[in-house]
Amino acid sequence: MPNTAAPLPSGASADAVNVSAMPAYVDEQSDGSWMDEWQHNLTQSMNYTAQQLDSYFAMKGSSRFEDARAQGRLSLGWEPRTRDISEVDLRFNIRVKLPALKDRVDLLLSDDEDYDESASIKAARQPIERRRDNTTIALRYRSSEDAKVSYRIGTGRRGQIYVKSRFADMAAYSSQLALFYDAEAYYYTRDRAGAEVGATVQYITQRDHVFRFNHRFYYRDRSEDWIWRHEGQYLQPLNQHAAMIYTLFTEGGSQPDYRLNEVYISSKWRSNPTREWLFFEVEPFLIFLRDEDFKPSYGVAMRVEVYYGSNS
Repeated sequence: MPNTAAPLPSGASADAVNVSAMPAYVDEQSDGSWMDEWQHNLTQSMNYTAQQLDSYFAMKGSSRFEDARAQGRLSLGWEPRTRDISEVDLRFNIRVKLPALKDRVDLLLSDDEDYDESASIKAARQPIERRRDNTTIALRYRSSEDAKVSYRIGTGRRGQIYVKSRFADMAAYSSQLALFYDAEAYYYTRDRAGAEVGATVQYITQRDHVFRFNHRFYYRDRSEDWIWRHEGQYLQPLNQHAAMIYTLFTEGGSQPDYRLNEVYISSKWRSNPTREWLFFEVEPFLIFLRDEDFKPSYGVAMRVEVYYGSNS
């Protein structure tokens, strides 16, 4: 089973146990059903598009562009809650490697500028992310596959052009305890400058249960304020194909004063009982929003998530 539903053995990286991280492969076994045929055709068509794009950068006579591959996921969810029963959420991200550029440049297409953001209900996302028209396309450059610094240029947030630089690293204190940290600086043509900094402490038990504590701060130059977010998460494997993820996070800001804006509690069941690339999620949740006078809003999110990758 891919690492999205259960943690890998002790010492695995943060992405290895991220409940929404993209798996490095998809199941190559097929029973010949229409679902497997559809997933295979989706992968083939995305790879063909990637090869056509990469061929523009390939040197004359080179056939390396034929190695270009695309990898991504599609997620469709219904997130009804009290006071809003019609919320439908479509999420996607696509990553295209460009071997003609020595695998240092990726093309990224997503519904959100943060391609590694863990999935959460739309109502609970950071205010910048809640804006409806947030489709992002960008080129990301890294000097090597394991480079700690990356750079992006693209368009997002209602058609704004932006540039971004990001530093990310980790410190492993043992096979079970690790610290992951990152910092970003970016500039948007209308929203102007901004910055983010975050740190995650992760502990993996001997039974492969995962505890994660994440703290993140966002600064926005246009409004001269900052947003903070504190999150705790516990991942409990149930069997080879299912896991429970329990989440509690709080979010607030500094304007007009330092105050709490949101509290979110959820319990998510995530499973892929039939295929490595097909996931189902059911997530009962409780959310308190300042915009709703902190009146409790109860809901349940139901999602279907499909992965496609270069190895299928």
